[in-house]
Amino acid sequence: MRAALIGTGYIAGRHAEALTGLGVEIVGHVGGAAPERAARWGGRPYATTAGLLAAEEVDAAWVCVPPDAHGDIEFALIGRGVPFYVEKPVGVDLATPRRIAAALAERGTTACAGYYWRGAEVVPELRRMLAETPPHLVRAAWHGSVPPAPWWRVEARGGGQVVEQATHLVDLARFLLGEAEVLHAVSRHSALPAHPDLDVATVSAATLRFASGAVGTFTATPVLHATVDAGIEFCCEGRRLTLTNRVLRREDASGVHEVPIGRDPLVLADERFLAAVRRGEPGLVVCDYADAVRTQELCCRVRDFGAPGGEEPDPG
Repeated sequence: MRAALIGTGYIAGRHAEALTGLGVEIVGHVGGAAPERAARWGGRPYATTAGLLAAEEVDAAWVCVPPDAHGDIEFALIGRGVPFYVEKPVGVDLATPRRIAAALAERGTTACAGYYWRGAEVVPELRRMLAETPPHLVRAAWHGSVPPAPWWRVEARGGGQVVEQATHLVDLARFLLGEAEVLHAVSRHSALPAHPDLDVATVSAATLRFASGAVGTFTATPVLHATVDAGIEFCCEGRRLTLTNRVLRREDASGVHEVPIGRDPLVLADERFLAAVRRGEPGLVVCDYADAVRTQELCCRVRDFGAPGGEEPDPG
């Protein structure tokens, strides 16, 4: 398997480590730090995706670029029939992801998105318990700090915290509970002296109703010193179930029971994508591109509804 990494930021490094650990040959890197990445992980550096595709034989690509950089990269890969794994979110809005989804459907190219929370080893057990005692209330929170990437602080480039970070929690809720409607959302933009260029919402809160009947509250803020709360909680009759990036916790009359989340979900998502490409079975991916677009649609509705003067847009 010959892989290419498009993007040279933090998440691309995590995938490079995972792929080399899985025995994949990395043949090329595209991005500003491509020479350094090639020296560390193997392969050759390139300035553009087109240059890489012209020079290398690529079996699969990992697209790890800022949200506003999606579009030309994916269309170039689709044009060459190269399967790709794209990191979430799939864009800053809906127009480009929908065009990419249409092109994928027309060409039949395998593509998945990095919503790896839904692929965690403990999620089947969580799903089983939710089927046993359906949730009445869902509470999800992504409470952290402003990431170091400059693009994240500008909504036109990163999409905002709901679209770029809390999207993992929105996606997992969709995956487990079905589609949702936005009942209400609100956001606030406050100046943070440490980040004068920040224009994303510093507080976001939304109330959603899912197809299962459960009502959910989703909150996000980047004003803290670190990520101190990132997880989702399901309040069921007689028990509470909580998933974080570390554990699955069950609390009921018998006490508190915790199960470690297991192997790194990002590595598991890479494994599943590799298996899908090798076997020609797109259904093996953790989240196909079309489903990722549906999560993007819901996150954009939350963001846009919550904006000052915002109203929920037509979901179509």
